[in-house]
Amino acid sequence: NQKRDAEGLKSFYASMERLEPEDRRGAWRRFHAAVENREAPSLVRQRLEFGSKYEDEFRRVSRGRLSYLEERVTYVSSALLLALVLGLILIPTYLRWSIFLPLNLLTKRMTDFLYDRYTYQFTVPSPTEFGQLQATFNSLAQHVLRNMEELTSLDHAKSEFLSIASHELRTPLTSIKGSLSLLQSGVVGPLNEMADNLIHIAEAETDRLIRLINELLDLAKIESGNFEVRPEWNPLSELVERTFASLAGLAQAAQVKLDANGLPPVKLHIDLDRMQQVLTNLLSNAIKFSPAHDVVSVAVEIDNQQILWIKVSDHGKGIAPEDQELIFQKFRQATSAKNPLVKGTGLGLAIAKALVEEHGGEITVHSVPGQGSTFKFSIPNWQYDREQVTSHQNMTGVAA
Repeated sequence: NQKRDAEGLKSFYASMERLEPEDRRGAWRRFHAAVENREAPSLVRQRLEFGSKYEDEFRRVSRGRLSYLEERVTYVSSALLLALVLGLILIPTYLRWSIFLPLNLLTKRMTDFLYDRYTYQFTVPSPTEFGQLQATFNSLAQHVLRNMEELTSLDHAKSEFLSIASHELRTPLTSIKGSLSLLQSGVVGPLNEMADNLIHIAEAETDRLIRLINELLDLAKIESGNFEVRPEWNPLSELVERTFASLAGLAQAAQVKLDANGLPPVKLHIDLDRMQQVLTNLLSNAIKFSPAHDVVSVAVEIDNQQILWIKVSDHGKGIAPEDQELIFQKFRQATSAKNPLVKGTGLGLAIAKALVEEHGGEITVHSVPGQGSTFKFSIPNWQYDREQVTSHQNMTGVAA
């Protein structure tokens, strides 16, 4: 019996190792109760066997439930992963076709419209928010196009009127100028000082009116596309000398010196008369805004792209930053309380810009108020004048 009891205790301890802490405490209480009650070891063994069977059954059921839960978690995780993958594929596709493509198309049409490209056809928009936006843009674009057609027609009529009026006005003005010149020369007899002064004023104003008409004619030709430029190879020195000669009187009256030292020996592929018109306009403006006894200079620089720039610099009042883009527009001048309106049509710089662009160049200005201005325009087609270079080298050798 003692041997059997020892084996029962050993089996009991072995079964105790498989129990959870709470189950172990319960088994110990039952074991002590059996010992105190002097129950037979067989009864204790039966209880131990029952507890062991109970634990095995619990483990079997728990394993089954655990396997079920693991399978369920795997299934749910797989379903969620599949839904996430499908979402990552379908959502961008939906956004692309329903939002981004219509938005990109509308943006492209707005950009085309901004840069005067109206080749696309207006389509029926879809019944969505983007469709409503496209319908609004279509209505706006059609309205603007109708207004542009009217403005184009009015602008064409204006150009024709300016051309006809300028031609009609230039003939009688030429006759008036000729008559004033004859009167001033004394053909009808000597004039007193007051009459001579009045004729001189009338002749100067007639010249100014003729210049205005010529500028209007040039502007009308440029806008209509009938302005012809005939470029030829001409020395830079000839362009500058001719321009300085034509402005000698204006510079002398304003007590301003014209300077063009250090010009390189180059030839320009230009329409000499038209480019002289550009340089004359820039220099005359610089003379007008320069203080007495100042110097207006002409210089040349060649940039890294081998483009030649002609610069006209003065030390006048300068141009405010907000006016530096406006001065190249028609009938615009840089004016302020400190810089009142100067006599002129406001067409000179606009025509100069158009003439430079006809030669394939561009014109810019850099100015600091109170420190003067520098206008420069580019000449893409130029070359070194071999004759001038050789002559300069020969003269240098003789002097040496």
